[in-house]
Amino acid sequence: MKAYEYSFVIKRGDGTSEIIPVEFERSIKSKSIKITPQLTKKIIKVTYPVYVLHSRAVDFLEKQKNWVARQLEKVPEKIEIADGSKITFLEQEYKISHIPNARRGVWIEDGYIFVSGEKEFLNRRVKDFFKSEMKKYFTAKTHFYAKKIGKKFEKVSVKDTVSRWGSCASNGNISYSWRLGFAPIFVINYIVAHEVAHLEELNHSYKFWRIVKNIYEGDVNEAQRWLSRNGLSLYSID
Repeated sequence: MKAYEYSFVIKRGDGTSEIIPVEFERSIKSKSIKITPQLTKKIIKVTYPVYVLHSRAVDFLEKQKNWVARQLEKVPEKIEIADGSKITFLEQEYKISHIPNARRGVWIEDGYIFVSGEKEFLNRRVKDFFKSEMKKYFTAKTHFYAKKIGKKFEKVSVKDTVSRWGSCASNGNISYSWRLGFAPIFVINYIVAHEVAHLEELNHSYKFWRIVKNIYEGDVNEAQRWLSRNGLSLYSID
């Protein structure tokens, strides 16, 4: 069986369905068969030792399919970036409207996100717009928090990460996930405060958390709870 020949099907309440593929991988580091639902990537990964037969890995997956099915219930329903879609961005709800003959690129006006150009480029252009807007927001907020602790950073970048919402390197480069733009403002600001605190402490020590709580205006625990409960939904927008 080759990778992706095995898959699961999620049936939605509206009658639609979504196929979640399974990727099998032999690993010299694996000591046992392991099933990892990578829900943000919408894929199931099965890793197993090099000495284990592939058929045995498949049998193991079959025996665990009910557990896998329960995990897949957590995968949020897809929200497509397309003409007519409604999307909440930076706590404002917008409707995407395609105007092919316009020559203004992507712009916001009266509760709409207008997009010019060919239809096949609409999705990419809107995503690029979101990324650009989030870079402006992240940069301004990073400056704001960094000033509070008397620190400087090298640069801010936006990425589409799946394992973390932000990161701060030892050289002062800070990156954030552009998908945070679909979260509440208090959650976005928490992530920025978290990464800025790493300019002072590249760890998660007591001193680090004291810095976060000193510069962040909101409730750290509330922001963390929101991400724990709703973070996966930010990956539904595609």
